[in-house]
Amino acid sequence: MARIEPFRGVTYSFEFQGQLSSLVTQPYDKINRGLQESYYSANALNVIRIIKSNETWADPETTYPLAARSYREWLKSGVLEEAKTPAFYLYYQIFHTFGKEITRKGFIASVALDEQNVRSHERTLDGPKADRLRLLRALEANDELIFMLYSDPVHETVKLMDSIASAQLPMLECSDDFGETHKVWAVEDPVFVEKLKKLLAPSELFIADGHHRYETACNYKRECLEKGWKPVGAQGFDHRMMCLFPMEDPGLVILPTHRVVKNVENFSGPKLVAALGQYFSVKSFSNEEALFAAMQSAGTDQVFGMRALDTKEPLYFLEPKDTTVMVERKELAGLSEASRNLGVTILHKTILEAELGIDAARLAAESHVEYVRDRREALDMVGRDGRQAAFLLNPTSLSDLKKVASLGERMPQKSTDFYPKLLAGLVMMPLHIEK
Repeated sequence: MARIEPFRGVTYSFEFQGQLSSLVTQPYDKINRGLQESYYSANALNVIRIIKSNETWADPETTYPLAARSYREWLKSGVLEEAKTPAFYLYYQIFHTFGKEITRKGFIASVALDEQNVRSHERTLDGPKADRLRLLRALEANDELIFMLYSDPVHETVKLMDSIASAQLPMLECSDDFGETHKVWAVEDPVFVEKLKKLLAPSELFIADGHHRYETACNYKRECLEKGWKPVGAQGFDHRMMCLFPMEDPGLVILPTHRVVKNVENFSGPKLVAALGQYFSVKSFSNEEALFAAMQSAGTDQVFGMRALDTKEPLYFLEPKDTTVMVERKELAGLSEASRNLGVTILHKTILEAELGIDAARLAAESHVEYVRDRREALDMVGRDGRQAAFLLNPTSLSDLKKVASLGERMPQKSTDFYPKLLAGLVMMPLHIEK
């Protein structure tokens, strides 16, 4: 059961909404040092100073005093303002992919934290959760969205949202780093609010993106209760600001996240190619375009592209020789059929772990694998700064995500990458706590 409530959101005030495109950012986990610096340069009031401030440069384990000061000073000075009336916030993303314009339609709400009725599909890492928890303690506010999915096969919620979006101008509108358009409407109407709450009430929720933020919220809830603090209303620490989209939405575009391997002791590209030949059909390619075409035409996520140091050929295409044999491998024992058949599971278990010794503990330590969205960038990284190999993936399907999550299992981290991302800086939610 999904328990959703309207809330009094914090947004940039009207005075600054004309420059909103220079104030918002990608989610924190997509922001590297270079992008962080560009956001700092873009605008002195960019939300980067709250969600991923540069105080992390001097102290990776900062407790974020500067981020908290920016947030509170901006509220006090009127850069940010808190709504006077609780609302749901419609969030439409108009973007382009495969030569088409697509609109993804969802809404932002305060959602009761209920771990038993929320389905996760990815494993998480301790480092990011500890980092986000330190920021949450400092802000006592939800600074970014969590991307959630629910089922609406007859599009009732979309029709309801469209009745507002088609009749009113958005409260907020901006473009992101990739030129995609983002629009937000605040809807306070009590009839609309009750209709949407009723439609969502029987829904099971799936986390699409934001597993670290969700688990951090749950950890913070437990921490607050242990201190004897009490949540107040729909904006207590037992709720989390989330953005919910119907999983039947044609705008749910999933991209792959590629893996770059580094700092593996005694790494040998030729030996790796030879070892992979036992279970994979290994085909060499001389140029990237041919490799990309082979991966796309495969029509499955159970194939991989590879570049490794000192190999005879520059690029390789890997395809399991016999999926039955792959399923029977000891590395995949104990997993459901849905999990065993995931390309990202095959890569992690039968290549990263079995051939390179990168097990779950090393993945969690983030010492041997980097995650890269752009496939050309991933390939180009090989040979630089201790990076020894790159593995390209095809995207995980939405149906596979739902199968694995419904079974209560977890995919390896960074198995899905939804595009476009939900921007930081559009809406925030202050937490109401009785201490």
